[in-house]
Amino acid sequence: MYIQSESNRIIKEINSLRLKKNRDKLGLFILEGERLVNEAEGHIEYILASESYSGGMAADYTVSDRLYDKISDTVSPQGIMAVCRIEEQEFTQKKDASFYILLENIQDPGNMGTIIRTADAAGADGIFLSKGCVDIYNPKTVRSTMGSLFHLPIYRNTDLTELVQRIDVTTVAAYLKGDRTPYDIDMTKGIAIIIGNEANGISDDLSKKADCLVKIPMPGKAESINASAAAAIMIYEAVRQRR
Repeated sequence: MYIQSESNRIIKEINSLRLKKNRDKLGLFILEGERLVNEAEGHIEYILASESYSGGMAADYTVSDRLYDKISDTVSPQGIMAVCRIEEQEFTQKKDASFYILLENIQDPGNMGTIIRTADAAGADGIFLSKGCVDIYNPKTVRSTMGSLFHLPIYRNTDLTELVQRIDVTTVAAYLKGDRTPYDIDMTKGIAIIIGNEANGISDDLSKKADCLVKIPMPGKAESINASAAAAIMIYEAVRQRR
């Protein structure tokens, strides 16, 4: 089907999905580019392409290049996008040596996407997000995940303070006032790594519930490191130990 008008129902729907409230209401989100569309197989409602798109993916709708540029959220669009379903998952701990990542109030889409990719690469069993985290279906976050969004369970709007009291793993939180390092902790068994807000770290309530508070060694002059870098250091210490 060829679409020319900005008032078309499909175009209106795509434009509305720029806002989180509409994504939540409709249970849909947008992603762009061949790689992401390919990764989203099984989650796609429909695919839309520009009239000059010459790739190998079949589209349900085609639009003029002018109209595609208007609805695209990328600087150099490839001319292909998909509207996908948001599929919430119910958590059940499935194994003794589970490996989870818990994120509290992460605000930057780039940090969020990078942590999701790192967790995916490390073989994590799931990611839990507090209610204060940036929306993972934000177009910038979706791009930053590079498809890892579809590779592991991600549980949104989680009460992390309640969660750490009921999951059967050791909870290890990155904390500037921690009295141990990640290298002092046994991560070969069930583990949940907790990373907090970029500016404020983890909340007092959550720090009191965590089993271990660790500080990443910083022998240089910097007072702190990026949240996604901290996550990567801790996640890959777990990978090192488990190998």
